[in-house]
Amino acid sequence: MSKKVIFSAVALSSVLLGACSNTVEQSQETQVEQQMKSMQVQVLYKDRSLQPPGSMLTVSLSDVSKMDAPAEVVATQTIELNGAPPYEVTLNYPSDSIKDRMRYSVSAKIMHDGQLRYISTRNNDPFGTTQNVSPIKVMLERVAKPNEPLVNTYWKATTVAGNTVEVKQREPQITLHADGRVSGFLSCNQVTGSYVKGQHFGLRFNSLASTKKMCFELMEQEQQLNNALVNTFSYHIKGDMLTLKDEQGEKLATFKAVHMK
Repeated sequence: MSKKVIFSAVALSSVLLGACSNTVEQSQETQVEQQMKSMQVQVLYKDRSLQPPGSMLTVSLSDVSKMDAPAEVVATQTIELNGAPPYEVTLNYPSDSIKDRMRYSVSAKIMHDGQLRYISTRNNDPFGTTQNVSPIKVMLERVAKPNEPLVNTYWKATTVAGNTVEVKQREPQITLHADGRVSGFLSCNQVTGSYVKGQHFGLRFNSLASTKKMCFELMEQEQQLNNALVNTFSYHIKGDMLTLKDEQGEKLATFKAVHMK
């Protein structure tokens, strides 16, 4: 047999082997694609608030069959939110990971700066009779805000003497420091002094002093805020809102916690 014939035979064999190899790879890829399934999920919540920039939505499909063990995550997807709900998410999962007689649920949560803002609280069975439709609808509930600490928090004044606080150049605010000092700005002037916390949410401000700058437009509001501090007998915090009350329990002023970036 001539060298040309041998070379042609080898070349033909290589081509055939390459074709077989490509066919096998394509077959394997097709099998993998056939083994994967997708699920369309629509995430909603009832209030109309928009999520702050950088908020992340995570949607998960989990096996919740075992009551005495953590749920086993089958598939999960995380996206950055932009705009208002509903949010559409596609979950891809291996078809052989879904077993008969097991229970599954689709859950979701929204996080921002490491803090949980919204979470699903109901079981959402994507394979049961309750939600055997597409997309799977998941309703989120807003997580209650934890109470802000009284001390070392920047409290922006929002109301005083029943009126909304006006802001011209600088917002009125106070900060109660851990060493017992209070400092702030009451519309026209800086204020400093001390405070004493008592039992059962008691609070008194002492030795208050301020600068002497005159600003006729907001002097009345400044005097009202100063009187609120002088007459404070107790306080109440709910979430990010602080309320100062007098000895009779009447509201003097309210403040909102602000986190500086």
